[in-house]
Amino acid sequence: TIQSILFDVVIAGSDTTASTATASLYVLHLPENKQWLEKAREEANNTNAGKDVPLNELRAQMPVTVSIAREILRLYPPVPFVGRTATDTGFLCDGKYPVEIGDTFCFSPWYLGRDPSQWGESAAHFDPQRWIDDSTNGGAKNNFSWLPFGAGSRGCLGTRLGLTEVVLGVSRLLLDFEWEFKQTGDLPVRYDLTLN
Repeated sequence: TIQSILFDVVIAGSDTTASTATASLYVLHLPENKQWLEKAREEANNTNAGKDVPLNELRAQMPVTVSIAREILRLYPPVPFVGRTATDTGFLCDGKYPVEIGDTFCFSPWYLGRDPSQWGESAAHFDPQRWIDDSTNGGAKNNFSWLPFGAGSRGCLGTRLGLTEVVLGVSRLLLDFEWEFKQTGDLPVRYDLTLN
């Protein structure tokens, strides 16, 4: 029903948006990312944290914060593991693997975002520049290397909404507050269930 779809888009995405915004703030405040923090703050100041930007111009007028959000989603996808059940028969990998109805297949956006064969030697490093240089694939060899929202008919309905919320939210938080974290170093990650 339409009510269920709206629930999924608006309510179910709140925890994933919050975790992405939190990861963005933490990673930006690491000493090695100071230049990106300064660029994001400057962009927030110049755009009133996106308040003065029409939504259809968000990518063009806020490329730094959009690139930061996409890079955080590459390294810290809110859903690290996705499963799908086959509804038809077929083959995968040029006929190498047969697929039967009911077979379950899984992929990991966490792994895909760190795969050196797709992202190069710097795959494990936070580098929003990759998205400024290539806003479509972030420099990956194909667009199936970045799947924090899934893809196809079973992909997240709130992809654009979620990315927009992160960009505007992080920008506003950087403009209005000074942040300080008690710890430094790698982002501590613990995955749990998400609402959907």
